[in-house]
Amino acid sequence: MTKKIVFINPLVEYSSVRDNPIYNRIWPPLSLANCGALLEKHGFDVKIIDANTEFIKPKEVVRKINGFDKVFITTSTLDRWQCPHLNIHPFLELIREIKKLNLDIYVMGSHGTMRPKEMLKATNVKAIVRGEPELTVLEICKEKNLKKIKGITFEKNGKIISNINRPLLDLNKLPIPAFHLLPMKKYFYEILGNNFTLFEGSRGCPFSCIYCLKSMYDDGYRKKSPEKLIEEVKYGIENFNIKTAYFIDLEFCINRNLVEKLCDFLIEQKYDFKWTCQTRFDTIDLKLLEKMKKSGCEIIHYGVETGSPRIMNIVKKGITISQIKRGMKLTKKAGIKQVCFFMFGLPTETRKDMEMTIKLAKELNPTYASFHIATPYPGTEFYNMIKNEIDDELFPCYYGNENELKKTVNKAFLSFYLRPRYIFSRLREGEFKLLGKQIKLFFKYLKRSKK
Repeated sequence: MTKKIVFINPLVEYSSVRDNPIYNRIWPPLSLANCGALLEKHGFDVKIIDANTEFIKPKEVVRKINGFDKVFITTSTLDRWQCPHLNIHPFLELIREIKKLNLDIYVMGSHGTMRPKEMLKATNVKAIVRGEPELTVLEICKEKNLKKIKGITFEKNGKIISNINRPLLDLNKLPIPAFHLLPMKKYFYEILGNNFTLFEGSRGCPFSCIYCLKSMYDDGYRKKSPEKLIEEVKYGIENFNIKTAYFIDLEFCINRNLVEKLCDFLIEQKYDFKWTCQTRFDTIDLKLLEKMKKSGCEIIHYGVETGSPRIMNIVKKGITISQIKRGMKLTKKAGIKQVCFFMFGLPTETRKDMEMTIKLAKELNPTYASFHIATPYPGTEFYNMIKNEIDDELFPCYYGNENELKKTVNKAFLSFYLRPRYIFSRLREGEFKLLGKQIKLFFKYLKRSKK
């Protein structure tokens, strides 16, 4: 008899900025689609419940999964492996409801990878899946002895056992994500469009920024072949009418050969397709940017982080302010919109450093600027540097004075978006709809920040 496996992406409802400093987007759980595709390839009957997208509350989820053999619940899908939400109460509520069915439950995601023993105690599930889940999930579903499965933490006879880490998988051996198991028509990215999905060309990052959580990726850097990624893109566009996509690699343009071949393919096919990615200012040049633009690249996400050269060195970003300014000029020259990320609350950061960050944001004047409080995730060098100075929280939110940091973030948003220069630049470019979206997002943030 075919075993029935269900994957769940929980509904996450937010109530305060402290619990959720990160904006919640309706994006596809690509990691679950990868797992689903791999299991289907091996003959399993698979279902994915994206409760976050379809707004399915815990009691309703329980009604949908009765009769399944194994349940896998993620605390963070692939797009949140690097920056997971810290409010895990909705996830724990779902666990409590599902446990009433007496099913085999397994937990995946960043939280269990960072804190496996603590998450096991908090959930009392059969096992915690650490790191990238695909091969580990497959072995669990094949009913392999837990003692022999790499990359899991479980309890036996009152003792918590953490097996050795699983070796990193070959991304080229993953099947095409099981998009057919997801509600594909419901995904969107508010600044790019509808009919949206995620694609993945690589995992990991060769850089050493102290704040970056890479527990799910380990320290390696792996990439798909251009042919493999192009196959997935072609399949998604032609079979699911995908119009917009985010290449979710931590640093997309560092793999220049892949980017150029992907662009060549998209230019040749002339799809009605727009895309975005995230990369560094020192991995792009005008020639590459112009090719990206021609192939449908609408927006690039850049992590600027700080305007202080001193803090830039402390966080080991490995880039200079002048390189950032040069890269921004090239991006604008190529006609590609920009999203720039900045953060406050980094080690030894002073008020002067923070003011330098706000000043740089205004000088760069990106299409979008996003300001956040830096999170000292366990497993990062940032956390190790300051762990003796913060409360003994399972997942600490901030380092420093919380109220002052919130005020700084609010000041940054207000002073950036309410500048006449910024408003006029958007209007001058005829981006009335885009400006409207920005204003909507801006007031959503302000509304949450006052709670």
